[in-house]
Amino acid sequence: MKNKKSPLENAFHYLSFRSRSEKEMRDYLKKKEILEIDETIEKLKELDFINDNKFIQEFVDSRSKNKPKGKKALMIELARKGIKVKELDVNEDELAKKALLKKKTFRDRNQLQRFLYSRGFSSSVIERAVKAWYNTQE
Repeated sequence: MKNKKSPLENAFHYLSFRSRSEKEMRDYLKKKEILEIDETIEKLKELDFINDNKFIQEFVDSRSKNKPKGKKALMIELARKGIKVKELDVNEDELAKKALLKKKTFRDRNQLQRFLYSRGFSSSVIERAVKAWYNTQE
């Protein structure tokens, strides 16, 4: 181990920025060339610093507030972080409306639809959100 900090100190430093999934923490500790990865992960779980269920909720809440995305996009992002989710409990209609409200400069209906599609929303959600957006613009 080249690192002078203890494995837990490294982990706490990494966690000081935001919550992490177990996979993110494992990857980070490997990158830091820490040998006691399993022990460190177990200790973090005991202390409830790593909890993938809690991470999912915080991640979805954060995305809902800052950069609203559809279920599909959220599930892909979570998979990249090492968390396979079969179903997410999110209100896609509300997320789509929030996404449109955050970005107010649209020239036409197609641009609205493309924007929401790029954020991972389904076509049925997009149609409802675009209709609602136009109703609020009148």
